[in-house]
Amino acid sequence: MSDSSSRKRGGTFELRVSDDDADVAYLRLPSHPGTSSCKMARSVRLRDLMGDYDGPDVVLDFDLRGVLVGIEVLG
Repeated sequence: MSDSSSRKRGGTFELRVSDDDADVAYLRLPSHPGTSSCKMARSVRLRDLMGDYDGPDVVLDFDLRGVLVGIEVLG
């Protein structure tokens, strides 16, 4: 995945777009543990939270403490 990063509010935001599929992107939030082998404790689809949502598939990743650490967008 290619990436771009910016510093904001004391952390790093990192956007990665899949090299294989330009319709897939992942935004790592400053709270993300940053390891490639990291497993999320819970992933929630935006569509499951908002039944009438009619947009790209968005998945919210949470760590063991329930903190949002990443957002995946599937175009």
